[in-house]
Amino acid sequence: MDFRVCSMNRKVKRGLFTALVMVSLMVVATISPARAFVSSLLTRITGQSFEITEDYPGDNYLADETIIEPQVLSLTEAIAIFPHDLKLPTNIPADFTLDESNVSVYTGEGAGSFANTIVIQWKLITGAYLTLHISNHDWSTLKEVVAPDSIEEIFLDDKHSAVLITGGWDAGEKVWDNHMGILRLRWQVDDLGYDLHGNTENITVEQLIEIALSTLE
Repeated sequence: MDFRVCSMNRKVKRGLFTALVMVSLMVVATISPARAFVSSLLTRITGQSFEITEDYPGDNYLADETIIEPQVLSLTEAIAIFPHDLKLPTNIPADFTLDESNVSVYTGEGAGSFANTIVIQWKLITGAYLTLHISNHDWSTLKEVVAPDSIEEIFLDDKHSAVLITGGWDAGEKVWDNHMGILRLRWQVDDLGYDLHGNTENITVEQLIEIALSTLE
């Protein structure tokens, strides 16, 4: 599982910036201090911090990068070395199959600021994936850069809420695209953050919510 991430934003596969979504390696980049914003608003939803702007963040990287490779293990092996107890979702749609032998885990000092992260995938026969990132990162201080009208609060039940993120940054057009099909749901389980990624072609918001609820039972 590969990441190219700045301190305020994370880069996704196909050149899109969202949280922790690429395949094979993890790349940590430093954001330029000379960032110029068209407009910017800092907000917090359900304890998670976001920077809302129409200013594309992808040009704000310095040249130097540090590559961090995950350990790719079976689910059993990954859970054994992950330093937190996990509540794995049980309500996964029947069409998705757990990729049990291809779990990425980042632990120890060598994992840098992305230590204590595990990435689990379920796949369709078409090759599409449903991807879950679990970490102990403090979302109250780690801000993600998103566009206006791309995030909303979702109430999972009477006691728990989540943030729904729709779309992602288009690196070619340097704009946020709400219509590319990307859906993400982020919620907290005890001291761990859960970040579930899917696509509107394969899953609905209602299904993401049901998956999240199954980790709270």
